[in-house]
Amino acid sequence: MKSLIQLSIISCIIFLTSCVPQRKFVELQDKYNALNSDHVNLDSLHRNLQQAYERLNKDNDELRTQYTKLQTDFSEMEVLYERVKKSYEQLTENYRKTSESNLMSKDELKKSLRELEEKLQKKELELNEKEANLIKKEEESRRLNKDIETIEKDLKEREEKVKELEQLLKQKDESVAKLKETLTNALLGYKKDGLTVTSRDGKVYISVDESLLFQSGRTDINPLGKKALLKLCETLKQNTDFNILIEGHTDDVPIKTARFDDNWDLSVLRATSVTRIMIKEGGIDPLKIIPAGRGEYTPIDPSKTAEARAKNRRIEIILAPELKEIMKILNK
Repeated sequence: MKSLIQLSIISCIIFLTSCVPQRKFVELQDKYNALNSDHVNLDSLHRNLQQAYERLNKDNDELRTQYTKLQTDFSEMEVLYERVKKSYEQLTENYRKTSESNLMSKDELKKSLRELEEKLQKKELELNEKEANLIKKEEESRRLNKDIETIEKDLKEREEKVKELEQLLKQKDESVAKLKETLTNALLGYKKDGLTVTSRDGKVYISVDESLLFQSGRTDINPLGKKALLKLCETLKQNTDFNILIEGHTDDVPIKTARFDDNWDLSVLRATSVTRIMIKEGGIDPLKIIPAGRGEYTPIDPSKTAEARAKNRRIEIILAPELKEIMKILNK
């Protein structure tokens, strides 16, 4: 399809003095169509971060429980250590007294002292091990708290980004709805002549039947069609945050004349005729408008009846909102 569009633009350049590249508008369309997908991805990432945050909180609670138990064990060990130490001191004192009074043999006292010393050393080792575990748990707790703070900060930033994006998307939807209503009211008088205003996919579509704009096989615009286009331009000049794509469409009946090689030529030149009126007489900024030809390849009604072919011969003016503010948020 891209090569077909490029062929249309090349054909347009052959017959006209200038034509705005379509690539910019197509890129804007692709970016806009990707917004809803980005929004869903942001929501999914937000939920994943929230779940990670909850798991970390749970791990932190378990770590605090272990830390509290270690503190209790450590306190109990300190009490036991003091008790053994007092026993040792008491036995030492008894040894001294016994030695003096010969109430206990020296060998027995030495043996008891050795046993107490070994027991005291063992308790000291256990106490040191408990203290090392306690320090390790404190370090783990600090790391975990730091991770939680990082995730909380990231969650907050993501929430703000999602809210900001949702607000901008809501404003864009409201802007599209308001523009559709305004254009519907402004162009109501041309509805009977084959002009309709609809909205879909976040854009406003103005479809104009061939009969309102052109005679069969011609590209010059009828007076009534020009009047409708200039009426449209009056509204568009008051809504500058939209880009404009002018698409020419034909039926599937082949055309071959001295001027037109095929339906591509006819659709492109009709689109540029509308574009020229909107720029030169309607005052639309040429940087915001792009003409394109679709030929017979995007029909409204694919059947082969005369009524279907009449529907398919049309100009579609597609208004897409600017994406600059939304892209700023996505690129933060």
